[in-house]
Amino acid sequence: MKMIMRATCTYAVLLFWLAFCGAQEALTPVETTLCELYQNPEQYAGKMIRVRGGSVSDLRIENTRHDSPAVKCSAYMRLVVVFPDQVKPEPPFQLIRDESYKKLDEALHSPGPIHIDATYEGRFDPAFVWRNGKRIRVSQNQVKGYGNKHQYDGRIVLRQVSDVWTKRLPQR
Repeated sequence: MKMIMRATCTYAVLLFWLAFCGAQEALTPVETTLCELYQNPEQYAGKMIRVRGGSVSDLRIENTRHDSPAVKCSAYMRLVVVFPDQVKPEPPFQLIRDESYKKLDEALHSPGPIHIDATYEGRFDPAFVWRNGKRIRVSQNQVKGYGNKHQYDGRIVLRQVSDVWTKRLPQR
């Protein structure tokens, strides 16, 4: 009887350890570039990624200037960054609200236009990609797109932001 109890406890501990290690590995982001995401969205779908991008006064990532200038990107996506509480079902991670997040939040709420450059880490959810002037479905599910009126082709569900750089832009 003691042997059965000992074996059961050992098995339970082993299962817990494997689940914990798997969850930690699933949250380890893959470092990539926007162009690489655009060209190979299926490869990164549903995975944690880390990518650098820029925008003006919001959480649309539009800027590939951090990619190698020698690389000509043959695909394009309109990307939006969303917070975990805006996604159903909620992801298995929480938004990290550190100093970098506070800097991003201040920039998003500042009056007037502001250029925001940051490294975004989160889960990548693609729906479509633009290639040769055509919008091509890359998602297995029937998502129409993301954001208001489904205007975005993909999203990053934000876990953490870092290396935030901002610059006020002149009013037009």
